[in-house]
Amino acid sequence: MMKRQPALFVLADGRTFKGHAYAASGQALGNAVFTAAVTGYQELYTNPETAGQIIVMAAPHIGNTGVNPEFSTSDSYHPAGVVVRDPARRASHWQSTGELEPELAGAGVVGICDIDTRAIVRHLRDNAEGNTMKAGIFSGDALPRGAYDGDENALASLVDIVTGKEN
Repeated sequence: MMKRQPALFVLADGRTFKGHAYAASGQALGNAVFTAAVTGYQELYTNPETAGQIIVMAAPHIGNTGVNPEFSTSDSYHPAGVVVRDPARRASHWQSTGELEPELAGAGVVGICDIDTRAIVRHLRDNAEGNTMKAGIFSGDALPRGAYDGDENALASLVDIVTGKEN
């Protein structure tokens, strides 16, 4: 099993979720939106309308059908970030020509996995105007020391980055 780096998903209202880096590591900022679609992730991620969004996938298993260029809606991946609960260990669809995670990483899409996406969806649905809220994914060098362990100052600095209040 792959050893993944710690990562945090931070919402503008200060709610944070712990997980692990998925696809590219670093920092992603955008509007958190969610989808309950079970399939069609490749079409969604390659849709130019997803630019600037952090897409929360409510379905628990993402990536099991892999990727195939025939199913892309454009030639590149557009989301600022992706949030998945349980990434597939390998693609198993007969039409798959590759794996999702390396495709996203190659496109620089920052992601987080091993996270309760249902809790995020409920939080957005109950607390966000229009079911969307500013958010950020932080991993690797973009994750300040102590933030993953709950250091209040480090977490406050991440909320400031998400909300644009960073100095």
